[in-house]
Order: sequence, then structure tokens, then C-alpha cells
Amino acid sequence: MIAILNRTLCLSFLISLAGCGVRGPLIMPTVPPAPPAPIEPEPKGKLYPPQTPASPSNSSSAK
Repeated sequence: MIAILNRTLCLSFLISLAGCGVRGPLIMPTVPPAPPAPIEPEPKGKLYPPQTPASPSNSSSAK
């Protein structure tokens, strides 16, 4: 029982030394700072680009 435990412990130690395959130092990535909040509120109820009404009566191909 103790031999199995020792082998399991040694095997898990060797696997943990292998790591995930990443080379180099393990560092946390630098996260860019959050952008500042907008000063003016976003306009409500306006469409961009402005839509023009399409009138089907102006078609000259209906003759």
C-alpha cells in the first residue's frame, strides 16, 4: 500500500514538473486600463445615417 502511494506521489510530482508546455516565466498578462467614461450621454432617438423615405410612386419603370 505504501509503495503504491509512493509511486503515485512520485508520478504526480513528475507530471507537475512537466507543466503545460509553456516555455519561459509564468507571468500574469498586463491588462490595459479601462477607457474613460463618456462625458456626454449618447443621443437617444436619432438614427445614423438618417433614413430617407422611399416612395414607390416615383418609379419611372412602371410605364
